[in-house]
Amino acid sequence: MSITDKAKHAAKDAKGKAKEAAGKVTGNERVQAEGRADQTEAHAAHAADKAKDTAKNVGHEAKGKAREVAGAVTDDESLEVKGKAEQVAARAKQHLNK
Repeated sequence: MSITDKAKHAAKDAKGKAKEAAGKVTGNERVQAEGRADQTEAHAAHAADKAKDTAKNVGHEAKGKAREVAGAVTDDESLEVKGKAEQVAARAKQHLNK
């Protein structure tokens, strides 16, 4: 998930909170409900982006493991090291995704 996506989700969430608060202050239940809906939409989009990133990172880690094993089987130390590096990078990205 890019910084831009995170900012968009945060902005939509903030907009929803403001709408909900405005609805409470004015006694307008429709605006209040719209605000809650905006917040829910922002949270769902954020969760979907996190799931997409998780799947991508798992794929990168598996690719790295395959390279590592291929390098070990063929005695290609360079390939083995590249595979390990890909796995570490995928785990780091996943850690940042939390």
